[in-house]
Order: sequence, then structure tokens, then C-alpha cells
Amino acid sequence: MHMKVTAEQFELNGDKLTHRPTGGTFWMGDKDVVCCEPGHLNLETGDDYKLDELKDEAWRIMIVERKSFT
Repeated sequence: MHMKVTAEQFELNGDKLTHRPTGGTFWMGDKDVVCCEPGHLNLETGDDYKLDELKDEAWRIMIVERKSFT
């Protein structure tokens, strides 16, 4: 079943974000969020995540974090 990606599913570890359900790790590149490890998008529980949705939410979180420090 397709699962909605939410900000609460992410954990900030230094300059990287980890999507807890999938284990995907993201960081801010020069122009966009780069996925260094997509993790497991199709979980054994039947929950499925879309990589593009994970990247979009990670980008949004990183932009908010950067603005809060400037």
C-alpha cells in the first residue's frame, strides 16, 4: 500500500536526513537534495514509498532548517 511521506518520519543527523521507515539517507547538494542511499522503498509490511516523494519532503525539510539558522 502506498504510504504518505511526512516530515515526522525524518530524523536529522548532522547535515543528513534519514527517513526512518525506509532507512533512506538524504543531504543537500549544490542545487537539490541528493539521495545517497534510497533505503528500502517497498517494505515487508506491505507499505510502499515513492523515492520522488521522499526527495521532495527531504528538500522541504532542509530548506526550512537552513532558513531557521540564518
